[in-house]
Amino acid sequence: MPRLNQMDASGAAIPRRRQRGPPKDDGPGLEESLQQAERRTLDFPATERAAYIRAMVSRVMELRRAGRDLDEIKEQLPEFVRDYPYLFEMVTGQEFDPANLQTMLAMLERMGQGSLSHHQATVIVGQRLASKYIRPSGGQGPPGGGAS
Repeated sequence: MPRLNQMDASGAAIPRRRQRGPPKDDGPGLEESLQQAERRTLDFPATERAAYIRAMVSRVMELRRAGRDLDEIKEQLPEFVRDYPYLFEMVTGQEFDPANLQTMLAMLERMGQGSLSHHQATVIVGQRLASKYIRPSGGQGPPGGGAS
């Protein structure tokens, strides 16, 4: 159910749009993937999910190196595609950054160990993405600060 922000002239609710992190042009973001993995908590423990995801991502990369197209990969790994569509899209996207996935999986494992809450993991991931994409190294001050 969408979160509601305001009503239109007829009294119908208008869904609120969320803008988080860098603009998305290549499928789902890391935060969406982290949330998707967290929603699957009833399937198996977080540490096992992280291991499964690592294995599936490794298999996707092997298939890509072997020259397989997306349809062939989907045929080879239907459960992964079905159960983790955002992760699959992220991993097969043109701008896939393995470091972002490693961050997400490390947070998922820490949540599984009980050393981190979902909220804490989301904050850490958000801070890392902001420092990488919004305030690249050498940048000073908050994003959108005055030009020099």
